[in-house]
Amino acid sequence: MMEPKPIYLLAGGPPRSPSGMVACLRRALKQCGKEKPRVAYIGTASGDNALFFAAIKALLHEAGAGKVELVHLVKPNSDTGAAKEALEASEAVFISGGEVEDGMIGLARHGLPAFLKELYQGGTLFIGVSAGSIMLGTHWVRWADPDDDATASLFDCLGFVPTVFDTHAEDEDWREIKTALRLMGPGAQGYGIPRDGMLSADGEGRLTSLEKEPLRFVNDGGRVVFSE
Repeated sequence: MMEPKPIYLLAGGPPRSPSGMVACLRRALKQCGKEKPRVAYIGTASGDNALFFAAIKALLHEAGAGKVELVHLVKPNSDTGAAKEALEASEAVFISGGEVEDGMIGLARHGLPAFLKELYQGGTLFIGVSAGSIMLGTHWVRWADPDDDATASLFDCLGFVPTVFDTHAEDEDWREIKTALRLMGPGAQGYGIPRDGMLSADGEGRLTSLEKEPLRFVNDGGRVVFSE
């Protein structure tokens, strides 16, 4: 079995120049070790939005990708077998932005989390942006009532990287990751990837900052604080 490749976690978020995003994607795709690598695009977090896919597809092509295929998973009649074939035939898997919980529900509906983990462990490259980056971590948070933190609860993500992430949430003072870490309990830690930021994570979960330093948050005795 091949060694897992680094996972690339992009924050995204406006205002990101297309050239900046292309440079980040080019850096990630080089890890495939193949000219014009085939990319499978998972858009469950964005409802398989066609316009979003077209925009990302163009950036991936400019970054050096070959065929970029939308893996259809959102419609009720989506073919799980065809989706698995497309994923297995690709050198890289790109997970889009959007809503984290929608993204995970779409994957779970087709029984794909374990299948994707096998691909990752077998050497397939994974790239996430925004919600896609969060999905590659361990957990995320939902609210039954967005105005009441007492209604917040955790749900599982893919867990390829053994920590939690938030992305481009400066304007909200990183509320969501702070809530997640409070729920996870004392000692929990996670990272906020600032707008236009990019991290890589190796097979042991060790993080490397590639574009802007992430913000590290820790639950210190029930109080979530920023840690240098």
